[in-house]
Amino acid sequence: MKTGALIIAAGQEKEQKEFRPMLPVGDSTVIRRIIITMQQAGIEPIVVITGKQGDELERHIARLQVISLRNRDYETTQMFDSICMGLRYIEDLCDRVFILPAKFPMFLPVTIRQMMRADAPVVCPTVEGRRGHPVLVSRKMISRILSYHGDSGLRGALRQPEMEQWVMEIPVEDTGIIQAVERKEDSSRPSVEKKKIQIHPKISLNLERNEAFFGSSVAQFLKLIAHTGSMQTACRQMHMSYTKGWNLLKEAERQFGFPLLVTGSGGAVGGFSQLTPKGEELLKKYGLMEQRLREEAERLFQEYFPEYADGEI
Repeated sequence: MKTGALIIAAGQEKEQKEFRPMLPVGDSTVIRRIIITMQQAGIEPIVVITGKQGDELERHIARLQVISLRNRDYETTQMFDSICMGLRYIEDLCDRVFILPAKFPMFLPVTIRQMMRADAPVVCPTVEGRRGHPVLVSRKMISRILSYHGDSGLRGALRQPEMEQWVMEIPVEDTGIIQAVERKEDSSRPSVEKKKIQIHPKISLNLERNEAFFGSSVAQFLKLIAHTGSMQTACRQMHMSYTKGWNLLKEAERQFGFPLLVTGSGGAVGGFSQLTPKGEELLKKYGLMEQRLREEAERLFQEYFPEYADGEI
């Protein structure tokens, strides 16, 4: 079962002076810590909805291999609008999705794994009887969330009578699910300031001949093209020039000996880009091999470094 994540970092709160996603948390920032924690638990894809300070934020997370979607109307819309935007995008990319605003960076990977083991359409973690973040929603529940038109956002959508019956509360021993970082004072609390990101293995798979020509960055580039139907959009989301993207693609095609992409331009609907059948198969195999390597790396990490596995971040 493929599990993704949707992180809302558009900055809809007009009265908020500080930009929450970029506030410091230990040795990182709110947004990077959330993403890295999700990745430690094997979550992919991760979609981040940006808006306020969008260029700065997207550069800040560009190397973390996430998908950035810009809500250009963030000043006149609510957080729930950003949630719906992200859910429409990610709906066909995974079987279930974690949803949270970019102000709860202190939850642990072990909590994410515990929630993923629960068999329920909606999973909410609780600590001392209080619901926290993130919330895990199955794909079949997304249409019900999108149909909500009340004023209480995601909380209101989940508390609809037809939704509440599907919600499972999971008690966890992780106060990070309710620990918000919303201003500089929160960042300076000892429970936040002294917490470093947990040591964890990070495996990168490169395919090469004389030199590496296909790795996680090229794979992410192809995924974005497949998701958006546009090479130009994929380049923009990865904050690289169109020329660089084109060169990466052509080098990979030269080494493999077959085309990875079909492109078209002009016409009533404009240009398009899509993966060839061989390109889709290559990306699928690469992803499966990469996942196996990550799982094996995690197993070996727990064997050789048990003192760091699933410990406090």
